[in-house]
Amino acid sequence: MPPAPPRILAGLVAALVVSACAGPDSGADVDLPPAEFYRGRTVSIIVGSGAGGGFDTTARLVARHIGRHIPGTPTVIVVNMPGGGGLVAANHVFSAAPKDGTVIGLFHEAQMMNQLTGGEGVNFDLRQFNWLGSSYDDPNVCILRGDAPVTTLKAMIGRGTPIAVGGTGPGSNTYDAPRVLAAATGASLKAVSGYPTTNDVRIGVERGEIHGMCLGWESVKSASGQWLTDGYAVVFVQNGTTRHGDLPDVPLAMEFARDEVSRTLLRLVDAPGAMAKPFALPPGVAPVRVEALRAALAATYRDPAFVEEAKRMNLEFQPKDAAGIQRILSDVLATPPEVAAKYREIIQP
Repeated sequence: MPPAPPRILAGLVAALVVSACAGPDSGADVDLPPAEFYRGRTVSIIVGSGAGGGFDTTARLVARHIGRHIPGTPTVIVVNMPGGGGLVAANHVFSAAPKDGTVIGLFHEAQMMNQLTGGEGVNFDLRQFNWLGSSYDDPNVCILRGDAPVTTLKAMIGRGTPIAVGGTGPGSNTYDAPRVLAAATGASLKAVSGYPTTNDVRIGVERGEIHGMCLGWESVKSASGQWLTDGYAVVFVQNGTTRHGDLPDVPLAMEFARDEVSRTLLRLVDAPGAMAKPFALPPGVAPVRVEALRAALAATYRDPAFVEEAKRMNLEFQPKDAAGIQRILSDVLATPPEVAAKYREIIQP
């Protein structure tokens, strides 16, 4: 039998670490008050990407502060479980992780599109997670090196030679967004997948392997803001229905949509950005612990020490609560089957 691929091995190792750190299942402890339950325990945040990317950065920032707001002040650690644009982590948190409130998931919000389109390997229903809250209202944008052959969306439409942008893989906005953008506008864009994290995509841009990348605006500001300040890179398009306040001169993809179906596809690819970097507990966690962790995350986002550190990192949080996340999921997952099938056809590798 051939050895397991490195990505799968990494996921298995991470799962073992989580199981070891999570402590015993709720069992006889199910009736303990949250403060008594969490005292002396370790809470693990499972991040569905490798170290150094935007999700990892957000998880580690939250981990440094949320423990003060969880009753019992447990230790909080981050465990990276990359694979499939967050698919491996989502499956693990949904099915395999302890359901006692000691494991929190942070995987790519674009997995909602993976579920909508019946993506391979989806073994979860996002509507059944116990959502704690999301971090940003984060429109997707695409950036290019200033020395790319063309640097405007208008110039890409109908162009013979494609502009290459990098991504982690299907199910992430770094991969899905440029493919949908190309199909909806006629822009000559080529999505190159296989980068482990968004940080690796950035390195690929610097090496000249690709011309640019598509991802959330907050991630661009925090990790690549200097590129824009120095003129090394430019934002050439943004998703959404209105231009972001930071980007008044950057055109909307909607302005170049071919037809109404194209506009619907662009709305779909942008929908995850309204609940960017969401934290979730598995199904089945005791409601009292779910509420305790929801309150802890909300308090973390308001914590002056957290806000100050986020400011130093050039991050501006716009959290959404669990009810807001459920509304977005319900809207997206109610997409007509024929539109979902068209979306799936576009994002197929």
